[in-house]
Amino acid sequence: MAEDEERTRKYWENIARIEREEKLDRGIESVWHAYKYLAHVSDRESLEGKEFMRLRDYYRDLRWRKYSLSREEEDRLIEECPKIVERLEREYGL
Repeated sequence: MAEDEERTRKYWENIARIEREEKLDRGIESVWHAYKYLAHVSDRESLEGKEFMRLRDYYRDLRWRKYSLSREEEDRLIEECPKIVERLEREYGL
C-alpha cells in the first residue's frame, strides 16, 4: 500500500515538473519569436532595431541556457514572459 502511494506521489511530481518545463519553454519561445519578428521588420540601424536584435539574441541564447537556471530565475521567467509578449502585442500590434 505504501509503495503504491509513493509511486503515485512520484508520478504526480513528475507530471508537475514536466508541465513547469513546458510552461518555461513556451514562455521563452514566445518572447524570442516576438523579438525575432520585430528585429526582422524594424530598421536595423535604428536604436529600436538594435535593441530588438539584442533582445532576440538574448532570448535565443536563453533557450539553450534554460537548463542551468536557478529555480528563482525559472519562476521569474514563467511569470514575466507572458507579460512581455502581451506588452509587445499591445505596443506593436503583433
